[in-house]
Amino acid sequence: MMKCEVCGNEARKNSVVCSDHCQEIRLKVFRLVDKYFPTNGCDNCWSDLHTGCSEKCKREFSDAMKFGQDVWELVRRNK
Repeated sequence: MMKCEVCGNEARKNSVVCSDHCQEIRLKVFRLVDKYFPTNGCDNCWSDLHTGCSEKCKREFSDAMKFGQDVWELVRRNK
């Protein structure tokens, strides 16, 4: 049984969410991350497993991950 990525209830068949409401929340979280961290580090981070990234790039990527985790924590706490 697959769990909804937002609320933890059972997800719809062939989906990561259980409802349109949870899908809307999920997409808003992704839009917020993209808005505040549009480069998600740099284009190079994923392609070479961070070996060619600058310290600034690594820091931006780390900050984006923390931001995303904090937003998801808020969502899950208020479900």
